[in-house]
Amino acid sequence: MSRRLAILILLILPLRILANTGNDPAELSRTWQQAVVYVPSEPGKARRITTSDLPRFLQRTGNPKVVLYVHGCNGIINIGREAGKFYAASGFIFVAPDSFARRNKPVSCRPALRQGGLHRAVLGWRQAEVTYALTRLRALPGLKRAPIALIGHSEGGITVATYSGLPVTARVIEGWTCNARWPEYHGLNAPHREPVLSLVGENDPWYKLPSLQGDCSAFMDGNDRSYVFRKPNRLHNKHWLSKYPPVRDIILKFLARNM
Repeated sequence: MSRRLAILILLILPLRILANTGNDPAELSRTWQQAVVYVPSEPGKARRITTSDLPRFLQRTGNPKVVLYVHGCNGIINIGREAGKFYAASGFIFVAPDSFARRNKPVSCRPALRQGGLHRAVLGWRQAEVTYALTRLRALPGLKRAPIALIGHSEGGITVATYSGLPVTARVIEGWTCNARWPEYHGLNAPHREPVLSLVGENDPWYKLPSLQGDCSAFMDGNDRSYVFRKPNRLHNKHWLSKYPPVRDIILKFLARNM
């Protein structure tokens, strides 16, 4: 074996291992087992349970509606937990698979620097997590035909925008522009039957590169809606938009119309 060929193998082999890890059933199972789950409690309140608790909860729940939430590149931090409380208090079962439950989880961003794109293949990993979670949800009692909204923030929003696997009822993309230099990150893969809501600040600090600027409207059809918050709106430079009541109202009205 030539030295050049040996070096090439050493360079390619880790990439193949990483690609296989993204779809590893054991790794995907961990993201489900460690998912953050919130369910409606008394009116207007939420409580946290586990995925193992879901069958028991569903036995006494009529007409369930589900939010499958895809967290950002930094994991299920305060943004994800607050999302869980918000959606569950609004009547939804909230399930957020934990990508960081994987034993092998390469870094895909540096939040302090607002820098992403450090692990290009992560998009396929996150899409695999969505497919796995949808499969597990549909197998639960009462959820085979229940409405499921696929909602994601930041890297999770990219995942929601580009996902082309199992059908969902509606999609919400928060903190993403649908514009990217990498083709697999670019655009919107939702079929016409799946209404899409996208929300982004015109001056979102994560998207300063020209190739990342814009919004999802260019890729939408008649039953989709893109909200771009511009100056003087105070949300024009925010990345976490659903923190604010006006945005929450927009999301809930969209879900009420489509679920």
